[in-house]
Amino acid sequence: MLMLDSTKRTLLGFTALLALAEVLIACSGSSAGTTTTEFVAPETTTTTVPTTTTTVDEGPCAVAFCVTYHIRPEAIWSDGIPVTSDDFVYTYEVFSDPLRGSSITIGYDLVETVEVVDDKTVIFGLSEVFGPWRTLFDIVLPAHVADPMNLSVTASAFRLQDQIVDDRILLTRNTNFWSSIDPASGAPVGDVEQVEFVFVESVRERLGGLGENTFDMINPSPLAWMVEDLAELTEVTTTISTGPFWEHIDFNHDDPLLGQSWVREAIALAIDREAILDLTVRTIGPDARPLDNSIWTTDADVYSPHYDIPFDPVRSEQVLEDHLCVKGDDGVYDCQGRRMSFAWTTTVGDEFRVDTATMVQESLEQVGIEIDIQLRTPSDLFSGDVFFGGPEVWQLINFSWKAAADPHLGNSTYYCTGQALSGFGSLNVNRYCNDEVEALVRSTDEIVDSSSRAEAYNEADRIYLEDLAIVPLYQKPSLLAWNIELDGPEPNMSRATDMWNLAAWAGQGSIVFALETEPTQLDPVAQWDKDTAVVMRALVSGAFSTTPALEFVPILIESADTYVSDR
Repeated sequence: MLMLDSTKRTLLGFTALLALAEVLIACSGSSAGTTTTEFVAPETTTTTVPTTTTTVDEGPCAVAFCVTYHIRPEAIWSDGIPVTSDDFVYTYEVFSDPLRGSSITIGYDLVETVEVVDDKTVIFGLSEVFGPWRTLFDIVLPAHVADPMNLSVTASAFRLQDQIVDDRILLTRNTNFWSSIDPASGAPVGDVEQVEFVFVESVRERLGGLGENTFDMINPSPLAWMVEDLAELTEVTTTISTGPFWEHIDFNHDDPLLGQSWVREAIALAIDREAILDLTVRTIGPDARPLDNSIWTTDADVYSPHYDIPFDPVRSEQVLEDHLCVKGDDGVYDCQGRRMSFAWTTTVGDEFRVDTATMVQESLEQVGIEIDIQLRTPSDLFSGDVFFGGPEVWQLINFSWKAAADPHLGNSTYYCTGQALSGFGSLNVNRYCNDEVEALVRSTDEIVDSSSRAEAYNEADRIYLEDLAIVPLYQKPSLLAWNIELDGPEPNMSRATDMWNLAAWAGQGSIVFALETEPTQLDPVAQWDKDTAVVMRALVSGAFSTTPALEFVPILIESADTYVSDR
């Protein structure tokens, strides 16, 4: 579910930790909204690009695992050149070339052979089975242009007209777009001819411009007052949806008390998640519901609820008494010779998190458990020494992860050993270890079928949450508002953008989208922040896209075949 780390091949060293801290600061800042980025730690080995060949050994796959891409015959670039196998080969070379400094290398580093069968068929052979193979070629670049930064040639419905001129970015309709149906959404192609991005830092100015028809669309990080103001605009459509960031409470399992499941149960029973939602995200989206899975978000078709601990303070206190805890004169229980007093750590300046901590503190006090709230700056909290610290540093912590359509980048959260400073998996902040959970999550690396992968992940999550490894809370809401004359926008948190189905938008010939920040550069190979992703997703296409239900659907390809070799 996470997008903040790479797989077992990644070494999370000091430099990577600094970068991780930066992204977590972005993920976890004040509810007023900050620019967010996704971090993938750099690979530690140099990738050698194999020679393209047209010869393979006996059988359909000469190495451990092969993927055959069947490119759509009708797919063409905006300059009229067909999309071919050469484009996939070129894209692979770009993303696997260490000199380009790509942030997207996982999976490409496993490629050993490349076979161009014909102009529309190409086979990539990997050194091991790669379960999340659908995440490869999320972007396909034109080989005949030979410049990844040139976005005037695209295979999407729009192309770059002007890049950051007079504080604006202009996209125009690709008149050579190859599909009469938007392949991302399945809807007929719309009639929008031009999209202009402008950059307005002030939220109130963006809302005011929307109301005055200066802007046609905005996507600010939502607050209750924004929703109220937008509700008064009769000519504006507003959508509050679940976003990719999800909040949770972690126990530090190296703590002698918190490492025992009955202690975690007593605490969890005294946490009123419904009341927390009422106090926080439901002030923005009244329909928000608790998140009951640590791998899949509620948007996913494969989502299955596994957290079922009710709010039951009477039972919470009974658990303590059943384990021979004795309440002291100050109303706090003593268990196994230690006061039930724990440090709760979270970020200063985040209203929702401070409110959550205060509410839980009051609730736990009623059952004889003391909470000491410790607020830290994001840069402090997410530093390596603190974030990956032991129970002497923090005992309970509240922050958020970022979800994705395929959860493989977060697998190390469930690993008992790895490259974290603590010796656990690279993202195993809470130091939880369960061999069965780890084995199930690791098995997804080599499960090719999407349904079977989801089943393995869900079984791991069931065990993880039944053991109360964490307490999941909710997904943070996302806001999108646009001129009522425009038809077609639909939030899609899996694409980290609101432009995933831009081709199908209709009702206005020209759109002005007011973003908070100006992209420093439009680079398909680099890591994108939130606003850069909005622009880039309108321009780039890949082998697959993902729907709001987190399903992978073919875009530039008709289909893909996979083969697991006996090797």
